[in-house]
Amino acid sequence: MTAVVPGFDEKAWSLLEHGSPLQSPAWLRAMGGRLPGAPHTVVDGADVGFFGAVVTDPDAYEAYNPRAVLWRDPPVFPVPDPVRRARRLEELPEAPGRALPALVLVAPGYLGDPAGRRAERADAVGRCLSGAAEWGRANGMAALYVLYTRGAAVEEAVAGLGGVSFPLTERCAMPVWWDGWESYLAGLAPGRRREVRRERRRAEEAGVEAVRVDPRSDFDRILQGRCSLLERYGQRADADAERGRLERLLAEFGTDLTAYGARHDGELVSSCIAVRTGRTMHVVYTGASEAAERLPFAHFMAAYYAIVDHTGRSLLDEIDYGIGHTRGKVLRGCTPAPLRGHAVALEPAHADELRRAAAALSEPVAAAPAPP
Repeated sequence: MTAVVPGFDEKAWSLLEHGSPLQSPAWLRAMGGRLPGAPHTVVDGADVGFFGAVVTDPDAYEAYNPRAVLWRDPPVFPVPDPVRRARRLEELPEAPGRALPALVLVAPGYLGDPAGRRAERADAVGRCLSGAAEWGRANGMAALYVLYTRGAAVEEAVAGLGGVSFPLTERCAMPVWWDGWESYLAGLAPGRRREVRRERRRAEEAGVEAVRVDPRSDFDRILQGRCSLLERYGQRADADAERGRLERLLAEFGTDLTAYGARHDGELVSSCIAVRTGRTMHVVYTGASEAAERLPFAHFMAAYYAIVDHTGRSLLDEIDYGIGHTRGKVLRGCTPAPLRGHAVALEPAHADELRRAAAALSEPVAAAPAPP
């Protein structure tokens, strides 16, 4: 029987098998506050579990906000034909106002696939989501969403509930093939190799150094860079909230947390924090000061080239770089994998609007008219 509990129900969550460090209790304790709404835990015993939030603010952070994902123009993520999608949305002028509140199931770090011993079974996932949908109807939710999945179970389960699925973005991971800088370069295609070598040369000529850093001694500079980066991307930078998240990351992960950076004249101008689980490392937190914006490739020195210098195939098999900026990640050796979103309308009047908005995200480019 599905239980939907406000907050993070760590006791219930501890019964679940976790397929990713982004589903671990330590991660959810540290980073659950990243979701833009009241956190909720959805579990069906030890079989299936989701973490998520009730999103009510139409201006909430776009990547976790279904109103933005489905109805915002310009789109949150690239779509095949933005102009055609905009026309489709004009046909649904009232729909955005009916999009929220919504129960949005996704772990911070953009992972919507469920935890649990039966997380890959569509029937078990369907039972859990059916219970979540019942809770949503009883509590005035407009829709139930699951965002950023890779596995097939959620899509099959949502279809069984009469819901829709749609493309979102790509998650990038880098296989670790190198034992040092030159072997890293040797594993890149020739064109990429030349570009990466050029970037690092220009950065070093400008006095930028790729380094491993102590996240405790550089705590304030990391925090300042994080807030500066959020503001440049148009997000609200809450220094107290970011300080709390960084403190919790350090407390929860200890020696499994590693920080990398770019220094200029001894000052940390860009940073990258990663959490290691076994032979996989997840990049979870980045920052860049205003000074970094004036220096060539400082971000790449911290987020990629410092990591290359201080890791290798004797330590790791893969580095997860998350979503966004796919082209730049692929240039440096990452492989993208598609992520999907899913929605179940909980108000019958909203179902057709939801279906049409979801379809508009994947509608192909309109064919050019045939010549006369």
